[in-house]
Amino acid sequence: MNMTNANALRLLLGITVVLGCSFISCNAAASVAPPGSERSLIFLENAVGQYPRQSGLWDHAVLHRRLASLLGKRLPFFRSNMWNTTAVAQQGNLIFVTGSRLPLAGHDGAVFVADLRRDTLWVWVMISGRLFEYRERPTQPELPAEVALFLDNWRATGQSAGYYPALSALPPP
Repeated sequence: MNMTNANALRLLLGITVVLGCSFISCNAAASVAPPGSERSLIFLENAVGQYPRQSGLWDHAVLHRRLASLLGKRLPFFRSNMWNTTAVAQQGNLIFVTGSRLPLAGHDGAVFVADLRRDTLWVWVMISGRLFEYRERPTQPELPAEVALFLDNWRATGQSAGYYPALSALPPP
């Protein structure tokens, strides 16, 4: 293979890697931890019944890193929209919290769902009536009734800004 063909092959491989990472984010894949690892979400079981702001849940090193990887520039909106929350609740293997930012309840809020069995996060953030959806994995579990109702009410009153899977490195439209 001459030098021109070798360079063309390197360029083609580089483009393939870049395009592949456009559809499967290397950071997002790294954010899902194998059960039992130091990046696992199993610690969330200890937070059930507590209020996230009072317990510092969003500042927990593992959770903060994973939320930052998943939400990117919308992490500050998530945190401010989780000012007034429910206590951390559990239904089966799902841990969840719903919240809103006062006095903008109904226009600014967030929902956090963690699946302990799959070690996966799903987050919805409503900003000024626009709903943004983030997932570490494309399929979501059957949501607890409280979360489903919360999201249905948002969708009925707001406008969906779209689904931004962590598996996609593409910027929001």
